[in-house]
Amino acid sequence: MSYTIVAAPPYQSSSGGSSTTAPVAHLRLDDGKANVLNDASIDALLHGIDRAKADGAGALVIWGRTGVFSGGIDLKVLRGDDVKARQATLVRIARGLLAVWTAPIPTVAAVTGHAIAGGAVLAMACDQRIAVTGPDYRIGINETALGMVLPTWAMVIAQSAIRPERLTETMLLGRTFAPDRAAETGIVERAVAPADLDAAVETAAVEAAALPTAAYAGTKRRLRTADAARAEALIDEQMGNFPTPT
Repeated sequence: MSYTIVAAPPYQSSSGGSSTTAPVAHLRLDDGKANVLNDASIDALLHGIDRAKADGAGALVIWGRTGVFSGGIDLKVLRGDDVKARQATLVRIARGLLAVWTAPIPTVAAVTGHAIAGGAVLAMACDQRIAVTGPDYRIGINETALGMVLPTWAMVIAQSAIRPERLTETMLLGRTFAPDRAAETGIVERAVAPADLDAAVETAAVEAAALPTAAYAGTKRRLRTADAARAEALIDEQMGNFPTPT
């Protein structure tokens, strides 16, 4: 995992004016494997949000590693024998992704490859989501297909991103999609060629960073606080009974 903050160029608005833009923070998740969600990755996400706020960043970009954004919750956690430790980690994952969803600065997911199950939820927890195309990459929330009931916190995040007419296909049927098809559902907003990913992410982040941070944070708070609180109230119960995938 690595964190960097980069000075952003002046933002050129559609009206032709330009303005000074706050720097953009970049958090790169890379465990050398599938970028699974566990205590270490949640620590990195929470640290990245805190650092970005402390550094005065105008936006935070969350990157995966080449080929994998995130493979979802660590199977070692789901299959752990220590019931209390398993529940504690699952609760932290839930609260960590809600923290991304309610972060007080703009967030951009650079979806660098596969984003499956909780990995797709992490992407959808970001305000903007740009995926890279690839012949074999899959994106989707397939918990139902694995015999798992999607918890409320994940539903709340997913419903904020997925187009209403695609909820059955994505959440109930648990289908996964190639990046360009995922963009049709709303799991990601668009898919670009690998050569175009850096520029697309930079454009999105710089545009967001040019917005007044306090206004952005206040609007997001009013938009999401009620749903986040409803989901938070159910986390202990639902993650304590979260099944192992079949």
